[in-house]
Order: sequence, then C-alpha cells, then structure tokens
Amino acid sequence: MCLRYEHHGFVHPEKLLVQLFPAGPYIAYGERFYMCEPNNRLLPCRWNIRASHFNPYKPKELQRLTGNVTSTVTVNDDCWAKVVVDVRSNNQWKENAFVFNFNDGACRVLKENIPAFYKQVLKGKDEGGCTIPPGVYEVNNTPVDWSFPKVPLLPYGSWRFRLTFGKAENLYACFVINAKNVPKTD
Repeated sequence: MCLRYEHHGFVHPEKLLVQLFPAGPYIAYGERFYMCEPNNRLLPCRWNIRASHFNPYKPKELQRLTGNVTSTVTVNDDCWAKVVVDVRSNNQWKENAFVFNFNDGACRVLKENIPAFYKQVLKGKDEGGCTIPPGVYEVNNTPVDWSFPKVPLLPYGSWRFRLTFGKAENLYACFVINAKNVPKTD
C-alpha cells in the first residue's frame, strides 16, 4: 500500500507524516509490565513490576515503580537483544511496527537507550563496562524518568514493547511493557 499526500500536483511527504502520524517530543509512561515466556517456561531473568498511574494534570511528575527484577545469569555486552514494538490502532495491535535486532551489546543498548531504568532499577553505573550481575534488584516507589535519548521524537499513541535478550541460542528473558506517550508540555 502506497500512501501519498498531494497538493496541486506536488507531493509533500513531511505533511503526510504529520497528518498520518502526529509525532514530536513526548512524555512516555508504562501501564503494564509482564512476562512473555514461551510455553510458560521459566526464564533466568524475570520481573514483577507495578507502576504508579500517570497523572495528565502533572505530566512532569515521574512515574514510580515498585517490585523487582531477578536474574540468575550475568547480562553483559556478550548478550544479544531484540525489541519488537507493536502499535495500537483501530482498537487492535498492529504487530511489528518497529523491530530492532542487536547481535551483541545488550547491556550497552539498555544503558544508552533507557538510562534511568538502567540506573534506578538495575543499579547500573555510568562509568566502566556494562555488566548486570545475577541478583534481585528491588525498587520501592522509585521514580523513573522514561526518557529515551536515542529516540527524541515518536508518534503519539499506545505501544507494546517486547524485549527479549539472551546469549548465543539461550533465551534469558522476555519482558513486555504496555506503554503510552503523549505530547511533551513546557
């Protein structure tokens, strides 16, 4: 399917994108965090996270997380990662809107793309190599800034992020976040 926006015979792709996909700077927040383990098989990395509700009247107030991430394996840059992003449209999920494959560097990818989650939840450090050792990482009403420095603009809407990562042929985790983003206000 080819979409075109024409005005007096000229194609204006920038107007098409704005009309079809209103996008810009955004505030993101998670609504539901759950596992997507294949065949109900327990994986070495699990999470049990609850998030505070987003208050549209206080959009700059950070969302707070309570729960834990538990891992029995080390996650480092020898691991691979895959992120599949689905978008909600016409009252159903449109799967595979975006698919990102990282053949290695899973820890670095997390650190660079979701820095607040890496620091606040996984207790990661800015300096040194990127390694998340086995352990239980607890949060209790911990504020998290859902900013994504490598993705400053995004169409507004409802999203489902499926993050899988592992090492070689071994799957370590399958995490899902149902999230929304709204226009950023000044």
